Amino acid sequence: MRRLSPNHPIRLHRFSSPAPLWTRLMRKSPWFQLLLPLCAGLAVAALVNAVLSSFAHVGVEVASVDESVTPPAPDVQEGATVLSAIQTASGDEPAAPPRIDEPPAPTPEAMPTAVGSRAAPSAPSATVAGAKLVSPPKGPSTRNATLEAQLETMLRNGQTPYGAVVIMEAATGRVVAMAEHSTREASDGIALRPLAPAASVFKVVTASALLEAGVPVNEEVCFHGGKTRMKPKNLKDTNQDNRCITFGEVVPQSANVAVAKLATSHLNPAMLREHTLRWGFGNTFGIPGMKASTANIPNEPFAFAETAAGFGNVKISAMHGAVLASIVANDGMLVTPTMLSGQQGKAARAIEPRAARALRQMMADTVSKGTGRRAFQQRPALGESAAGKTGSLTDYSTGLDTSWFVGFAPADAPEFIVSAVVVNTSKWHIKAPWLAKESLRAAFKLRGSTTRGARVAAR
Repeated sequence: MRRLSPNHPIRLHRFSSPAPLWTRLMRKSPWFQLLLPLCAGLAVAALVNAVLSSFAHVGVEVASVDESVTPPAPDVQEGATVLSAIQTASGDEPAAPPRIDEPPAPTPEAMPTAVGSRAAPSAPSATVAGAKLVSPPKGPSTRNATLEAQLETMLRNGQTPYGAVVIMEAATGRVVAMAEHSTREASDGIALRPLAPAASVFKVVTASALLEAGVPVNEEVCFHGGKTRMKPKNLKDTNQDNRCITFGEVVPQSANVAVAKLATSHLNPAMLREHTLRWGFGNTFGIPGMKASTANIPNEPFAFAETAAGFGNVKISAMHGAVLASIVANDGMLVTPTMLSGQQGKAARAIEPRAARALRQMMADTVSKGTGRRAFQQRPALGESAAGKTGSLTDYSTGLDTSWFVGFAPADAPEFIVSAVVVNTSKWHIKAPWLAKESLRAAFKLRGSTTRGARVAAR
């Protein structure tokens, strides 16, 4: 066997232990000798700074602590363009959403004991688990922090790309709760901005114009097609019209072509524009940070018919949705929203009482046997009658779907107004009708048993 020399590289590799790299660098490089202690000093300084910062946060208010744990909002994704461009509408019948666990039982909080009573001030809303509740104005607020936390939990559990809900006293306009959530951008002010198309909610405005134009609720209209989109030929009376309903059934069934044909026969663009102003479009109602809803009523006949049916360029905020519902609940009086305790919204006549009462019946039928029936029949039950209008619109270019519900409960003696909007992807967890029903249920549960005979705003 061949012997290896003591200096053979294999013997050196197996039996010698070369000095560590940093030691060899220290011996050969004077610059490294200077850099090593400098780096060590910087590391120690960073550690001391972190320790001091943690002590500096001790004693900060709860709202500030919550703000610090809120994760940064992700960048807005390409699909969010649905909020600025209207494409095509879909049917209003929402699929039944999976049930979400009920929020924990609320702790006693100041809430109005009856509609029209003075709302006690509640704690201002803070940042909660990744989505900011809309900040109340300075001063005692009508908003209830416990209820808002429950609503925000529903939105967060629903994983909504965009969602907002508003609860308001019917008679006084006092905002009881306002919450919002977004997985795509900072959710600060979504409830006050007209980000989403109104879709079939706008049928309520069109129906009011038809009622004041003298169209009887029993007038029959026959039509075919138009469930998700309309064509000019749908507006013509032909032997293909295989379905006939009355005007009173148009809103509950959200019949697109039927509304369009009635509007074409009895209205014109100027009449509908005038009604949008009476329903609060272009108005911020004196609410800080609120952006006015917009309604573009075109002159071109088919575009006008589409807009009247809910396919047009009309966008509203969740807050304005509550105002729309309150006009019907208050027999045609527009009561401006307020968030300051001790104040009551100003009331002004928007539409005729006769028209408002007819709309109330249409909206009650929407919940009892129309497009809102499925969501409101889902357990757990609301425990009160309700009235409202659904709306849905899908942008096929982005895959985003907007759903709406604006309404009130009880249907015969309104106490609470609700407005809910949810923008989903194709994989959704909740939709607006379900959110509205659960929000009303939480409001009634927190407030206590319903006070019958609730008044509405002065006629």
